[in-house]
Amino acid sequence: MATKSGAYQDVYVKRDDEMVSLKNDVTDFCEKYIKPIHPKNWDWSVRDFEDPKNDPTTAEARAIANVVFKDLNDKKHTDVDLSTMNNVHAIKAYLDPKSKHEAFNMEEFAFALKVELEHGKIKDVNVTNNHPFLTAMIALAHMTESLTYYKRLKVMEAEGEIYEILRKLEHTTEKEKWQKELHKAELELKEAKAELAERLEKMDDIPVLKIIGD
Repeated sequence: MATKSGAYQDVYVKRDDEMVSLKNDVTDFCEKYIKPIHPKNWDWSVRDFEDPKNDPTTAEARAIANVVFKDLNDKKHTDVDLSTMNNVHAIKAYLDPKSKHEAFNMEEFAFALKVELEHGKIKDVNVTNNHPFLTAMIALAHMTESLTYYKRLKVMEAEGEIYEILRKLEHTTEKEKWQKELHKAELELKEAKAELAERLEKMDDIPVLKIIGD
């Protein structure tokens, strides 16, 4: 029998010398790291991320970042070896809880987690089951290519929306409605560009990438 599109393909990971279903590991991870700072609706495996009010918070991003940062700096064997990650030195600086731009970085990281949850249960193809650690690794994979990735993504998406609205205005009779949407999109683009400019100003404690491009 064929698997239904969007059905979760169960994956197993090693935890304390035992193979644990990733589906169960999401809840275990969230209970350990998310629940203490987000006691309500803490289980990402059942959380409704379609609703914007349930977006990952900065506090949650910080908790997840701390787990990744610890693995990156742990001299002992860890279940996931992150030491071979491209530009790991820059990622460590970005996640460093002692960074002078830590608050800004974690706000940005929360947005990155929100974006990459599309690889979980939000879309029709679920590969992470909303696991916070795997979602974080997808985000960081993009950031190993450019630490400005998510700020540039917001600019690109706003520009794309404006382009499509302008096309819509050429073929619709609802001019007033789409003029309002255009104004809204232009404000979003202005805000996105300001955020990118701020990101560029706050790169001084992140070392230059060693590997650029593929």
